[in-house]
Amino acid sequence: MLRGPTCAQSERQGFTLVELLVVIAIIGVLIALLLPAVQQAREAARRSQCINNLKQLGLASHNRHDTFKEFPAALYNTNNGNAGNNELDQLGPNWVVFLLPQLEQNALYELFQVNPNATTTATMWNMNATVPTSNGNTSNTTLARSQEIPGLLCPSDRGNNLMYNSTVSNVGNNWGRGNYAANGGFGAWWVDGEMRTPNTYSKSINSDGAFTVNKGRNMSAFTDGTSNSILMAEVRIGETATDQRGVWAMGVAGSSVLSLYSQGDCYGPNDKNANSDDVYDCQDMANGKGGCWENCPSTQATARSLHPGVVNVVYADGSVSSIPDSVSQPVWAMMGAIRDAQVFERP
Repeated sequence: MLRGPTCAQSERQGFTLVELLVVIAIIGVLIALLLPAVQQAREAARRSQCINNLKQLGLASHNRHDTFKEFPAALYNTNNGNAGNNELDQLGPNWVVFLLPQLEQNALYELFQVNPNATTTATMWNMNATVPTSNGNTSNTTLARSQEIPGLLCPSDRGNNLMYNSTVSNVGNNWGRGNYAANGGFGAWWVDGEMRTPNTYSKSINSDGAFTVNKGRNMSAFTDGTSNSILMAEVRIGETATDQRGVWAMGVAGSSVLSLYSQGDCYGPNDKNANSDDVYDCQDMANGKGGCWENCPSTQATARSLHPGVVNVVYADGSVSSIPDSVSQPVWAMMGAIRDAQVFERP
């Protein structure tokens, strides 16, 4: 006798809701574990590019030194060397402008019509030079100072992609941004750029930096040793259009010059004091990473970056290293002075 099936067995179709939720949760955990590693890898690549930019700036500086037997001045003007304010008679050509030929930007350099021997600051360069179009039209309104130079920008800091628009009469708008500044020394940045301001770790040291106003340093000036003296370092780009920090063609503190300490509230790289950078008309940066005193002349600005915990610097010998934010204030000061005769160990 044939017997029929007593129970029909159905085939299982797909996943249950619980199984699907478990899989989604596992994928979420894996992404959460992987994302920081991806971000770290990307930042490592950006930091590597930034280090390479500084190496190129160091090489360009040495090439200029080989030709002219000195580094360029941080800034040229005919205002008795005063460089602490953003007044038009103080803003002559700066060190970046003079290095443009060594940075393979000779065409841009020629547009500025640089003449450091002129009798007025305004005739030392054509600050308002424009870039001709491809057909030679010189009525183009694109300013030479507005040009984006990739080698002057750290990929970790785009500064909200805003050009600098000055609040000072006749200085003008649309200044291009940059992330690297010349070491002006350990003290207030103004008359002649000679940094001999008394400071907390010594009352009598010579705190001159690698760059000054209206004259270039040569290698013989670095009596502490070129491997112990910072030539250039990173700076942050202002997060608003009227914050002049990080402007490649402007030779004042915070824009393209470092003035590491003078007023007692700027102790090291990425300093977090509320009034750390004394930069005219600046604005505080987000998350306490760039406090400033906006009502002060531009006399003090420290090295800053968006690399976690460090800033990159290039020394006068052309070597590059990353300096931790935790570096002691005395050591940071000694690294910024080129002939203070102090002994220290590089971090």
